[in-house]
Amino acid sequence: MLRCAFFISALCLPIVAVADDPSTGAVEDRSPRTFTVDFSAGFSSTFQMPLGGSFGAGPDVTDTLSASVNNLFRNGDSLSAFGWNSTDLPSITPDWQGGLGYAMPLLRRGRNSLTVSVGAQRWLLPNVATGAKDWLTVGNLTYGTRVGKVPLVVSESSWSLLKSTLPTGSAIYTHVYTEHRLIKRPGFELLLQQGPAHSYSWGFYGLQGNCIVHYGGSLVAIWRGTTISGGYRQQFGLQAAVPNAHYWDFSITRQLVKLAL
Repeated sequence: MLRCAFFISALCLPIVAVADDPSTGAVEDRSPRTFTVDFSAGFSSTFQMPLGGSFGAGPDVTDTLSASVNNLFRNGDSLSAFGWNSTDLPSITPDWQGGLGYAMPLLRRGRNSLTVSVGAQRWLLPNVATGAKDWLTVGNLTYGTRVGKVPLVVSESSWSLLKSTLPTGSAIYTHVYTEHRLIKRPGFELLLQQGPAHSYSWGFYGLQGNCIVHYGGSLVAIWRGTTISGGYRQQFGLQAAVPNAHYWDFSITRQLVKLAL
């Protein structure tokens, strides 16, 4: 979803529903339009971007507030707005991001699903280099399927800087991960998400070429509308300017509002 910032931990992954029924099925009835508001708060080891840079001494306190209109034009689509903040505790210096986005399912057939999203964002990141003040466009394409009984998700995210106080350019972040349901009880689920990721830059913030490969995993517990997630990843830098590093995070997300429209 587009409320996820470029630098938010890739460990906190969306729960991608993948159908078990291989048939095409009948035409779906129109789902009711809803308005939802979600709030997430957590801790992370530092402020780390998918291109590989870490900023501030850490740890950081993070929070996200998002609002969405769901099933706006068709089943499964959403128009969302978000605000995200990360504060480096030793320096009490905040970085923040906000934006608008639209997500729409392109395919839902048997075990396969494909979703596309586009949007625009504003970043103010004083901890990055000499300070970043950015306007950019963003996009994402997510494909979900099953290998046997295991859901497999391939996510491709892109960012293009339109205006910045740092060198402009574009970047992509490719993430492949599986999702294992460890426990399922009435009102409760425990999931394990794990997989590799890779980022590539065309001049974004002055970086060129392959940036990082990392492998991460997270445990996700869903209980009565509350999602609790904790994870760890190990990063391997693919150029001299990008170090090897590790990252951990913990977050709690709660849906505050759900209204029928």
